[in-house]
Amino acid sequence: MRRGEISVNEPRFTAICLAAGRGSRMESDTQKQYLLLREKPMLYYSLKAFQESFVDSVVLVTGKGEEEYCRRRIVESYGFDKVKAIVAGGRERYHSVYHGLAAVGESEYVFIHDSARPFLTQEILLRTKEGVTEHGACVV
Repeated sequence: MRRGEISVNEPRFTAICLAAGRGSRMESDTQKQYLLLREKPMLYYSLKAFQESFVDSVVLVTGKGEEEYCRRRIVESYGFDKVKAIVAGGRERYHSVYHGLAAVGESEYVFIHDSARPFLTQEILLRTKEGVTEHGACVV
């Protein structure tokens, strides 16, 4: 097998990173996913975890009208080349998940993560990978 090729036997993993929420309970003018944590928006940390992991591709679901902002200011700015699609979310979280799933393409496993939860680690991802490949589904 050549470098960069995917074996027929290796499952593909896609992450849907949800960043469409308004965070109304926080009563902040800035949405949670864009609040700065150590000089970077919270969304950065979730995308970084996926970027450095075994995940093959990422679908970023953002608020309607924020797609270009996320592309330029976050994805391109930080070099997240695993982000293959940026799509607008829906009115409710389940609508946003649906929009993300519609953009996935070919993938055996899909991880769904809330970008306002910035403490995703490689250990969590690996344990989730083990759980989902063994049992068919897994919740962290």
